[in-house]
Amino acid sequence: MKMSIIPIKILILAFVFIFGSAALATLKPGENMRPFSLPAVDGQIFRVRMDKGQLTVERIDASGKLLSVSTPEVILLDFWATWCLPCRAAMPHLEKLYQKFLARDENKGRIEFFGLALDKPGASIVKPFLQKIKLSYPQLCGSLESSASGIIYSVQEMASEYRVQEIPVVYLINRQGKIVYAHVGFKEEYIKDIEKIIFSLLNGNQ
Repeated sequence: MKMSIIPIKILILAFVFIFGSAALATLKPGENMRPFSLPAVDGQIFRVRMDKGQLTVERIDASGKLLSVSTPEVILLDFWATWCLPCRAAMPHLEKLYQKFLARDENKGRIEFFGLALDKPGASIVKPFLQKIKLSYPQLCGSLESSASGIIYSVQEMASEYRVQEIPVVYLINRQGKIVYAHVGFKEEYIKDIEKIIFSLLNGNQ
């Protein structure tokens, strides 16, 4: 009698999807964020870095004009891809959470969400996909041409520097530029954990 053997990678992926794992995720709480400058699917550029000890987000248009500068107290990074089913399952929940925080006037400018699409073809695949999903927070993909050191200029390099091995991966970063939360995989109850940590960060508790 023959027995079928399930490849170990499939078992690992199934485990991550069902249970999630902070152990697989990468940068650990307390580590420094990696600064980046990346294009969004709408043509804008978002530069995230530390400036005088404060987490800073610069929004730049396609011509290079600075549109806005914010100093958020928390940033959420969501690494995903169009082919990733648990990533797609997480998106409506993250969007709902984002809108929940934005609905309060006192939170404007204090919180930023960024999606990072890891599809190698970039915007040619990601943009049509997002037209169906309708996410309101910036979705970053592709790369910028630059030789400057110390800043990440491509989403693929971003995944490497943030040690993304499986997706989805969610990070939370505080105003000091420290990782305070990292998680691989998706279950609906994890959104409540993320919400609690964001509230704590906005209240200055981390």
